[in-house]
Formats: sequence, structure tokens, C-alpha cells
Amino acid sequence: MFQIDQKTKDCSKIGLTEAWDPFDIPANSTFEDQYIIGGPGDNVEVQEWSDRKPARQHETWVGVYTLKDCYPVQETYVRNSSVTTSTRFFNLQLGISDPDVFTPPSTCQSARPERMSESGC
Repeated sequence: MFQIDQKTKDCSKIGLTEAWDPFDIPANSTFEDQYIIGGPGDNVEVQEWSDRKPARQHETWVGVYTLKDCYPVQETYVRNSSVTTSTRFFNLQLGISDPDVFTPPSTCQSARPERMSESGC
């Protein structure tokens, strides 16, 4: 995974702690809620899942998926108290229309892995 500093435009590599598939709710997930997003006559029913376990206060992952076909709507990952990643999914299409979107910017080719500080980015 790559992180781009918005101020300096510097790119650095960040190792993923575990494999992530936005189209797969992990088997050990906890059902949190089911609700409707949208308005009258134009809405979608969704379910919210997390990695929360009994007696734990904080989740590190929360995912919202459509009830029909389990399409991702939003996923949030909390690495620590100052680093949270939130991804929203919209205009989903089957297949990959432009595989070049997976090519990192040229500045990332020479980036070296570095550990993020606890104080944030």
C-alpha cells in the first residue's frame, strides 16, 4: 500500500498487516445493525459488520454492505488513535474498466518502507 503526503507530495510504502478484500465479510465478524440508506422510493438496505468481540470496547474494522448481493458501501479501519482509513464505494461495475489505476505513481517506484510514528502522519 502507498501513502502520499498531501503537503509534500512524497510517497512512501506502508506494509499491510493482513490481506484485505472489500467484497468479503470476514467469517469471524460480528453483526452490528441493519438499516436503509437513501430516501423514500430510492433506497438500499444495508448491514453493518465489525470485528468487535464481547467485552471489547473498540473495533478496528467496521464494514457496511448491501443486503442484496453484499456489495461494499463503506469500510473503516482504525490502526491506532490517530490513524483511521475510511473507504466509500460508489458507482460499482463488474470487472476492471481501467487496470492502469493499479499502477502506483512514478514517485513511488523508489519509495522505501517506513514505520509511521504514533503521533500520526
